Amino acid sequence: MAFLSSLNIPLSGMTAQRFRFDIISQNIANADDYATRPEDVYKRKMTVFGEDRTFKSMLRANLQSGELDLNRFNYIQLRGVEATRVVDDPTPPTPVYSPDNPLADEYGYIYETNVDDVVEQTDAIAAVNSFNANKEIFDLMKAMISASLNIGKS
Repeated sequence: MAFLSSLNIPLSGMTAQRFRFDIISQNIANADDYATRPEDVYKRKMTVFGEDRTFKSMLRANLQSGELDLNRFNYIQLRGVEATRVVDDPTPPTPVYSPDNPLADEYGYIYETNVDDVVEQTDAIAAVNSFNANKEIFDLMKAMISASLNIGKS
């Protein structure tokens, strides 16, 4: 029943989008952060996704050797997408003139984070929509597998 591993593809998408949403939530929680120096202020985090190339690398290795044994691929777990890393947004923090603030530097500036609430909310909506699309794909695949298992029954 190696075809059941195809369910891992939408499940991996759902997991990746949930992780993305967690990072977005962290950004929103730190949206009001400010500091004395630009290096000390919270920097917006972004999730980088990548393809899990386990299957492709095995197939490529077998094709290069000149022998293609299809029975080797019967139990390969198809895994889909994965969150490869979390990176800082390179946008610089915003300097704000606030000489009365206790964290102001010698010139009267504090530095606000580069997190924009509107951008984060838009990313959150995109993450939720992607999660729901993967869930719909999973439900359809599950229904197709269930229907195929009932083909021979009368």
